[in-house]
Amino acid sequence: EIVFRVLPDRAAAAGALEAGEIQLAAFSQVPLTDLDRISKVPGIEVYSRGYEALTYQLAVEINHRRAELANVKVRQAIAHAIDRDFVVRTIFLGYAETATGIVPKNAPEFYNGDVPAYPFDVDKANALLDEAGYPRKDGGTRFRLRLLPAPYFTETRQFGDYLRQALAAVGIDATVVNNDAAAHQKAVYTDHEFDLAVAPTVFRGDPAISTTILVRSGTPAGVPFSNQGGYENAVIDALIDKAGETVDTTERTELYRKLQVLVAQDLPIINVADWGFITVASSRVKNVSNNPRWAVSNWADTELES
Repeated sequence: EIVFRVLPDRAAAAGALEAGEIQLAAFSQVPLTDLDRISKVPGIEVYSRGYEALTYQLAVEINHRRAELANVKVRQAIAHAIDRDFVVRTIFLGYAETATGIVPKNAPEFYNGDVPAYPFDVDKANALLDEAGYPRKDGGTRFRLRLLPAPYFTETRQFGDYLRQALAAVGIDATVVNNDAAAHQKAVYTDHEFDLAVAPTVFRGDPAISTTILVRSGTPAGVPFSNQGGYENAVIDALIDKAGETVDTTERTELYRKLQVLVAQDLPIINVADWGFITVASSRVKNVSNNPRWAVSNWADTELES
């Protein structure tokens, strides 16, 4: 039989594995801070595989209805204000990689790394904000906004706190608003009561699935994890529509590679890091993480050695 134990305290998962009370914890149920220690425990295995076709992406969603954020120079400044390497090192403890756009590097058939880049550069960010017409006022603040981190993961909440500090360094005063899951989804995806939001978007192996919806205009209010920031770009919309009806593999792939360039140029959304989850299991559990969607597959060949 299979017994599912609900452990609200993620730290308890590591202890339960060590005590032999559970044999498997997927989707990073064991906190990243415990992985180095538990990986050295005899009889415990740590797997980073099994999530390649389910890549989670740390992204900054933008409400383009806000005049300041509708200015591409402001969006570029925010991108330059983010130290992606620092985020990967300190928030994900190295269990992630920096992102260049809406398609992750572990999707080589679609990924295009030849896109505009926004390396960490506070001076450049400040210069762009000045050029955009938002100089520092008395006290050093250019403007204020509301920042809503998604509550689903520790990493999205931690990044929200980091982003507030990064924005402060360039004169943007961000107030962090922490909601539960239901309130967050309503505020961002139905009521549009946000300026910036931190989202864990998902790449599911093909840009047509859960990716183009992040930048395609016309999505009805209330659809979660979609372009609810009011961003509209006729060129991007037309390219997405064409890719959606193109059956030639080479031509279709080239359209999605071009899409990555256009998105990186205009920054309707700012991608920061790509990460997969971690599975920790007893070495008695066999056939773990043996396909790119193992974590959400049927586990038909997974077995517990007696």
